[in-house]
Amino acid sequence: ALAFGLDFHPTERLLAAGLITGQIRVYSCADDGASAERRLGAKPHADACRSVKFSPDGGALFSAGSDRSVQRRDLETNRPVWKLRAAHASAVNVCTPLGPHGVGTGDDEGAVRVWDVRQRGAVMRFDEHSDVVHDLHFELPRLQLASCSSDGHLSVYDLRKGRLEARSDELEEELLCLAPLKGGKKLLAGSDSGVLGVFSWGDFGDFSDRLTPARKPPGGRLTTPGGAEHALLFASADGVLRAASLHPSRMLGEVGRHADPIEALAVDAQGALAATAAHDGTVRLWDVSEAALGRRAARNGGRAEAETED
Repeated sequence: ALAFGLDFHPTERLLAAGLITGQIRVYSCADDGASAERRLGAKPHADACRSVKFSPDGGALFSAGSDRSVQRRDLETNRPVWKLRAAHASAVNVCTPLGPHGVGTGDDEGAVRVWDVRQRGAVMRFDEHSDVVHDLHFELPRLQLASCSSDGHLSVYDLRKGRLEARSDELEEELLCLAPLKGGKKLLAGSDSGVLGVFSWGDFGDFSDRLTPARKPPGGRLTTPGGAEHALLFASADGVLRAASLHPSRMLGEVGRHADPIEALAVDAQGALAATAAHDGTVRLWDVSEAALGRRAARNGGRAEAETED
């Protein structure tokens, strides 16, 4: 079945998948990514499970779905310990943990909500977007939450003060995904045009830089390997997972490919193993260690297959 969401456990080689059937699966992955064994299964959602995220301590799994529900599931007992059946007015597209007790969610109509699992109602409500919220990124040291949307805007919320901190100009392209770079000093945004935009944290009016692949594959998902200062992975609607470097700005090569568009992408905490899920119903594991990416860059001959602009 098609997986809409993927996430790796923060300390163990476990991979969670949220399926179109409303089910979740947790797999134990071999260190080399050659195999995976199912460890846990459940059906927390009546409709598609669109997003899954492990809690920071790895003891629970958050999930959000088209049925408008959000829940936190204890992994030891495989039972929900917190659940909201109608958390939003429309399908919940994304969730992300916010420290030990919080979770942020975004829906198909542009609403962003912040929840405390010790309470029932939303503790913060933001309605800055006019279209589907595709991704959320929580920057813990700053206690700020960023959201991106099909309306072409990035919004950043100050969770200490419970208010909008910044909003980008309309960028004339759908923003589909977010990933931090350089220890949170930069924030990457993937777009439907295939351009990867770079925001400098605190300066969110427009991109400070752009990485434009020469072939400009249609946008999809984006992530940065754990501990990598400049490397990034992006998965596209052409079914290809690619690696790139931001400084210097160049493509490191193709990591792997599916026959159909890639829907979800995750990388483990060590930055050594990536997982992709595609419309062909498969989930695949890839070696994205520093050594493996270095070999791909060498095979690529160091060709500058990307352009940047200030």
